[in-house]
Amino acid sequence: MRIVDLSMTVEECDSAPFAPDESYFKIKPIINWEEKGFVSNVVEMTVHAGTHIDSPHHFFRDKPSVEQLPLEPLMGTAVVLDLSFRCQPGARITREDMERAEAALAEQGVTIEPGGILLLRTDWPKGHQTTDPSWWNDSPFLSREAAQWVVDKQPAVIGYDFAQEEKGSDYQHADEILTSGMTVHRTILPRVTCQIENLINLDQIGATARIIALPAKWKTESAPARVVALLD
Repeated sequence: MRIVDLSMTVEECDSAPFAPDESYFKIKPIINWEEKGFVSNVVEMTVHAGTHIDSPHHFFRDKPSVEQLPLEPLMGTAVVLDLSFRCQPGARITREDMERAEAALAEQGVTIEPGGILLLRTDWPKGHQTTDPSWWNDSPFLSREAAQWVVDKQPAVIGYDFAQEEKGSDYQHADEILTSGMTVHRTILPRVTCQIENLINLDQIGATARIIALPAKWKTESAPARVVALLD
């Protein structure tokens, strides 16, 4: 068995690109090697740093938060929808793009089954970091119609390797996203168990793979996750 890590490494960064006044991932040493012979740190961070899982509670007050999520949907066979033909800055992923990618899967004998894990691959992480505003500003994104296509397939879990929120009149740049309507999140989150953001290495696992995607058991709307693929 071979393990492919689908998770980003999160390193110290003072400012979140989508909220410059917030800490993205800031380490504060409380014990250092020189004084005690070991090291211990306190971390201040957004729960949306790096690879993480969004619960429906992120946008819907009466929906489950992370600690309430069932674990069974987060472990199983995932289908990878190859949208790498849309890996261009600012590419708008349409319903037609989703259907094209699904047709390519069908040629391999792979179908998207309700209740499974669906991962959307663009290969956008290559050469980009989520701490850079260009990750958000220039990323490919789902149109509302593509987001509706996703929920029509009825996955339990959906994952992305790009900043999926549609840019429009209410959001053009990273530091505007928190005041936008965020229609893609609002379309998808109430209809899935959860979504996984900021995946990497989806080009290394093929059209299907066994996935484990477990968030930290935090009583929050979102939490960091270590996501791996298990390959025979």
